[in-house]
Amino acid sequence: MSALIEINNLYFQYLHNQSQGGWILNGINLTIQQGEFVAILGPNGCGKSTLAKHFNALLVPSGGEVFINGLDTQDEQNHLDIRQTIGMIFQNPDNQIISTIVEEDVAFAPENLGLKPSEIRKRVDWALSAVDMLGYRRHTPFKLSGGQKQRVAIAGILAMHPQCIVLDEPTSMLDPKGRTDVMKTIEQLNRELGITIVLITHHMEEAARAKRVVVLDHGQVALDDEPANVFYQVDLLKRLKLDVPQITELCLRLRKKGIHIMDRITSVGQCAEALIAALEEQNGHH
Repeated sequence: MSALIEINNLYFQYLHNQSQGGWILNGINLTIQQGEFVAILGPNGCGKSTLAKHFNALLVPSGGEVFINGLDTQDEQNHLDIRQTIGMIFQNPDNQIISTIVEEDVAFAPENLGLKPSEIRKRVDWALSAVDMLGYRRHTPFKLSGGQKQRVAIAGILAMHPQCIVLDEPTSMLDPKGRTDVMKTIEQLNRELGITIVLITHHMEEAARAKRVVVLDHGQVALDDEPANVFYQVDLLKRLKLDVPQITELCLRLRKKGIHIMDRITSVGQCAEALIAALEEQNGHH
């Protein structure tokens, strides 16, 4: 059973940078299975977006190989299949929306695939329902909030029935409510529809919600583990100029104050339970 995304010894350099020496992607090995939810983190300039563009053959390797569902991205004949398998969402929803009516925007990709009108209608309604935007299908996108626009953009990708959606900092231009809504949508797509999610983010709280976190540094994979194990390595993350989730930071400080609280906590719920347990233990000793 081949992996959905398989990257072997990937090197990449943009042509205009070749005189500067050094690779933007410097020997990356990474495998992502169908149904995973993977967050990719790393300091600015570490190659996160460049890597994302290799997942759907917007870029092809300078060295090494990228296979999507067993298809080699170097072969241009595979590009259409690859782009139907892997959908991409970028930072700015305004750059991804082309129509003046929400449902027409979502219909754009299936129309380009040459599907029958009845199938397109079905897919558009399904995709808008999946991102909780069906009630807005006759609206004009420009009057929607940033978070709503981003969910329309995700619906447009969903209508192609991809196996995987790669989101490159999809919440960085959104307000907190928009961020929450988009993250909830992403988690539902993964949990309920089994869509593979690759989330590139600089928000640690978002990364903590993934099942697996990959940290890039200087075009290489520095860490690849479940969130609790990654965020436990606070010194390494700080050296890479990355934050840790606030909840991890809080637990560290509580431990320094002598409160016996277990480590590798990444969610508010876990923290609350651990605190209650710690307090009960202390009270039991008095």
